[in-house]
Amino acid sequence: MEELHDMLVEYNIHHIPNECRRSWSDQFCDSKFPCYWEKVFEELQSVDKNKRVLEIGCGQGDVTSILCYLGFNHIKAYEMDGMMSKVAIDKLYMLFGRSEIVECRKYPQEAEKVDVLVLVNCAYADGCVTKEDFKKKMLSFYEKAGTPEIFLLEVIDSSYDIPDENFPYCLRLSSSDIDSLFPFASIHSYETYRYPQNKRTKILYVIKQNK
Repeated sequence: MEELHDMLVEYNIHHIPNECRRSWSDQFCDSKFPCYWEKVFEELQSVDKNKRVLEIGCGQGDVTSILCYLGFNHIKAYEMDGMMSKVAIDKLYMLFGRSEIVECRKYPQEAEKVDVLVLVNCAYADGCVTKEDFKKKMLSFYEKAGTPEIFLLEVIDSSYDIPDENFPYCLRLSSSDIDSLFPFASIHSYETYRYPQNKRTKILYVIKQNK
């Protein structure tokens, strides 16, 4: 993990154009990366590297870098924003020689069966007006991906009770919301952010099919 950390710090400091820099670009220039990044690394490092992995909303490719570094052979990542996807494509090629991973388009457009689904640090909620809308969207992602063995899903926690135009109340889920969506799964979680120490409270859920 330390080697990949150093690689990303070096890349993000020196190779991301100023016009592409965002707050999350700078997160990956710090001496300590966000908790969600470390937990994704820990959860996936022992997974069979021939498993098919799909990431929704890969941003600038910092979580995608974990997948490449760990040696997953079959990775697909989607990012709607053209500028962000270009940063991710350049980063993955320069660091890992991988040019086939990132597609600049909306997910999902068709069913695509994978083994591992990743949706972290991304509120993929266009068209959602109510909490039920958002829950149905998260479940639809899972079903479109063929009900993968592992789903890493980070959401704003419902305990965060501050008005926030970027993350309205309909996007905030509780552990009981997650349990109701995946009653057949084994679920554990990590608190990745905590308000007011952080801007919001977020939870990363690790949703695994019961064998």
